Amino acid sequence: GNEFTDMWIALIGLLLGAQALFVISAYRATSRYLYWTIVWMIYGAIMFLFSLLVTGGYGSIGDGSAAAWAIFWLIPSASIFFYAAKARRGYAVDRMMGIPEYRPRLAESRGAVLFYVAMDNVFPWLTWIACLFFGLLVVIQALCLANDHRAYDRPGTLVPIQTNGGEDWYKLHVWCVGYDADTQAKGKAPVFVLLTDFGMPSTSMMGLAQGIANSGHPACIVDRPGYGWSEPGYWDQNPSDVVKSINQALTKYPINNPIVLVGWGDGGVWSQLYMQEADYTRVVGVVLLDTYPNLEILQTYALNRTTTLQNLRQLRSVSLAGTTKANTIPEVHFDKNLEESASRMFSNWRAVSPIALHRARNNKWTGFEPEDALGMHRSLFRNNLYYQAKYFEYGGTGAKLYQILLSHVVSATDAVLVYHHWPLRWPSFREGSGSAFSSPKSALTRRAGGVPLPASNSKLPVLLIASGKQFDSNCRAQGITDSEECTKWQAFAWFFYRQQIEYQQTLSQNAAFLLCTSAVSEDDKLCDTDFVWTRPNWLAAAIVKQLFGQSPATGNK
Repeated sequence: GNEFTDMWIALIGLLLGAQALFVISAYRATSRYLYWTIVWMIYGAIMFLFSLLVTGGYGSIGDGSAAAWAIFWLIPSASIFFYAAKARRGYAVDRMMGIPEYRPRLAESRGAVLFYVAMDNVFPWLTWIACLFFGLLVVIQALCLANDHRAYDRPGTLVPIQTNGGEDWYKLHVWCVGYDADTQAKGKAPVFVLLTDFGMPSTSMMGLAQGIANSGHPACIVDRPGYGWSEPGYWDQNPSDVVKSINQALTKYPINNPIVLVGWGDGGVWSQLYMQEADYTRVVGVVLLDTYPNLEILQTYALNRTTTLQNLRQLRSVSLAGTTKANTIPEVHFDKNLEESASRMFSNWRAVSPIALHRARNNKWTGFEPEDALGMHRSLFRNNLYYQAKYFEYGGTGAKLYQILLSHVVSATDAVLVYHHWPLRWPSFREGSGSAFSSPKSALTRRAGGVPLPASNSKLPVLLIASGKQFDSNCRAQGITDSEECTKWQAFAWFFYRQQIEYQQTLSQNAAFLLCTSAVSEDDKLCDTDFVWTRPNWLAAAIVKQLFGQSPATGNK
């Protein structure tokens, strides 16, 4: 789990212990009087109840560490109630016998008197407010997690993975739709493997997986470490290990069929790295949805920010395969200040996630499909592991995913991108892609007017799909009124579009680019950047039609 969960519960327990000592010492002292005994009794009872609720909540989801820490709240909260009740009863007897109430009368100086008064008046209220506020948030999180655990069953299978040189084990969640024993036995029908965008659990592509399965093709989604139902890796993720772990999970599931990789956003970059460092021979097609190798560098280049571009330093060179040492490609990191800022943000949200503050941030997802799975989808953003997964995937690695991808660039692809004056680099797909299987009949064709010399020797079917809205330079349509912001957006729109064209001309000789522009017949709404989870049926039909020539329902062109 998230170690910050134990930290928050332990801190509250520490304050409770200090309060218990305060109450007991005041009860036993002859020089002090315990004020607000009835309030202390009510407070002790509330915290005792909080302890039971947190213990039960985390115990029900199998987080034994958090439940054990919460049990320790019982002793100080019970002591507070017990000794406050004894003090109240003792003071009542004193009044009946005519004995005056005890005050801090043994103090030797005014300063000491003020200290006792501050302790008697300030300490209780500050600690009451702190413990009740943060204790209530911990209770809310524990009960909500228990409710989510009860309401939503894990839809797929946890597959054990060996990584980090064989020293570590954890489990990845693989979730398949339409992949049955018959499909597995035949071993020839391609299986779509879906990889989500950064920070997205498998539920974000559930509608797309179901849409592909409804078209007669099995689809599986893999949660990367810490997302969805996958166990966390508990360390900064090494991208090479992640793609190899994904390949292990597919093999052990087992999926022995050829696969078509479908990557959304950063999932598309993970798909490209899979093609370089995992079993690319089993891949018979790749689909990239709104994928960019590195948005920070692309946006910086689009705005021609000279100072920031100077921070994108060449830290070392990567030798090209089969070339001389002099012919190298610069390995670029984006601005370390941006990298550290993003890492701190994920780390901070990881620290506060056990106290439920992030639940108010999860109010989007208008139009999510399938609608009946929205509750399950939201629950995966509200747990204690979500920001931890983002932190470990990004935190200490920064741009490492892009950096490792750069190490696989070959001279032919680099030459084309240099000729086009393009700031980013990526490897073309390997020539032997899909060689372990006969490739499916594809409706894709090489874009006319390509570069004179092929940037890739691969004939792997590759489909690029992007939302047209991010390419629309009409600022009024984008709701942008400021002239400076409009200029920025127009620069972004042009470079976003160019990136897809560069992908099409370099990844494979058999690549096509589908632009989702006008209203989609599925719901007659414009195709926006959220099309992966708002119009998955149209998207599934379009992918199947492009790859296998099957006619989808009437939709966008």
